[in-house]
Amino acid sequence: MPEADAAGTNLAEAVTKLVDLLHHKYPGIKIKPISNYEDEDFAFEIAIPKGLSIDQVEETCHMECINAEDEYDLYILPKVVYEK
Repeated sequence: MPEADAAGTNLAEAVTKLVDLLHHKYPGIKIKPISNYEDEDFAFEIAIPKGLSIDQVEETCHMECINAEDEYDLYILPKVVYEK
């Protein structure tokens, strides 16, 4: 498999795993891809209901992104916001 295909497969697997984990941990959140800010491999926005602590969700997201970075050698950036 060419290196670019492997990187795309790893990214898809990492993002899918991360999104599934976050939906399981925080039912009712909405996740969508957003444009990268700088050099990250993927960026996404997590919109949470007002009843959730944004700090807690951000901490969880950052920890899981670090785990993905370690496992897949990818840099994923989460942006957590309250639903509008």
